[in-house]
Amino acid sequence: MIGPASAPAVAGWRRNRILAVTAPLRSQWRPIPAMNPPPPGPQTGKRAGTILIIDDDAHLAAVMALGLENNGYRTFCAPDGSIGLEMASMHMPDLILCDVDMPGKDGRILLKELRADPKLSDRQFVFMTGRAPMANQRAGMDLGADDFLLKPFDLTALVRCVNARMARAGIKGGMDKLGVEQMRKSLHSSLPQEFFTPLARILGLTELLQKELDTSSKDEIREYLLEIRDAGRRLHRRLSNYLFILGLEPKGAERETRILDAETVVKMLAEGAGASAARHKRAADVTTDLAGARIRASAADLAALAEELVDNALSYSDPGTPVRVRARPDSGLLRLTVVDLGRGMTSKQQQQLDSGAKWDQKTEDSQGVGLGLTLVRKLVHALGGEIRLESEVGKGTTIHIALPIIA
Repeated sequence: MIGPASAPAVAGWRRNRILAVTAPLRSQWRPIPAMNPPPPGPQTGKRAGTILIIDDDAHLAAVMALGLENNGYRTFCAPDGSIGLEMASMHMPDLILCDVDMPGKDGRILLKELRADPKLSDRQFVFMTGRAPMANQRAGMDLGADDFLLKPFDLTALVRCVNARMARAGIKGGMDKLGVEQMRKSLHSSLPQEFFTPLARILGLTELLQKELDTSSKDEIREYLLEIRDAGRRLHRRLSNYLFILGLEPKGAERETRILDAETVVKMLAEGAGASAARHKRAADVTTDLAGARIRASAADLAALAEELVDNALSYSDPGTPVRVRARPDSGLLRLTVVDLGRGMTSKQQQQLDSGAKWDQKTEDSQGVGLGLTLVRKLVHALGGEIRLESEVGKGTTIHIALPIIA
């Protein structure tokens, strides 16, 4: 079992790796790369997955590092949260194994800081603890971790957990890269329509208003101004979405996350859904049944999430058919569901959506390149949640989202 490490195990580990395991002071703790190059990874020929182990028990960290490197992973060790955060920024690990209770910056504080960092927020994170009540899925979700390991654990349990988390990281990373790559390829053909259609409307209405200003009534002028405002908002939304998906947001534009109370969560979800309904002129078709909970998020991101979900539902359903938005806390998760009775999707179309593009854009009556679901997936991922889609041709689509609740 891997609990407090045995002296022989550490001694054996030292023969293969130089590490100051007996120097707990901050100034003395530093991982030194293995004398031999790391193995190619769990799958031959692929890059070795990088794992950061953060634990104030130096002997335990050493034994874990040995076991994981023998299974094809590359490891680094840190004795506390402060050094761990520095090393995470330096090495960008695929997975972080972190003790919950440590002197100074403990695992809980570290995880909050990681989730708030745009470059590190998507790292797989596993808590290690000797306290049984904490080692369950709900506790992990409450704290924002992806999984828990209850000490003491053996090498088999450790490797099984790491393999599962690394596979998950690979799936998420692959999907995100595929979506962004498809978006880049589609820019050349779709950019003019996406940006210039609302821009042309703004310029056209402005010119018309200038010509007819002296002969137009106040109501007519007000109508022109409202249309110009709506076209401007549409252009701003499209541009912001492109920049967010492609990772081209200007410095300082990142949205800071904080703990939102239940009332704020309901308000943001309602605002997002309402904005989409108003834009489609289908307010009567959209019904909301919302109960909130405390979650860590950006209020703007939460509103954008609801807006894109409802926009997707309205884009692929007929006027007069209902779109239902429901949110309920359940088992440590805020479950958000959006249901439409639209055209639905085939399996192939769902695969296209999963990769970040709307289906069959050459034949479907739609404007745009399918930012909606790509944006939703990135937002949900940034919030530490999960997304699942159910659809049937001719019957409609249901999108399920689960976001972790903060206790």
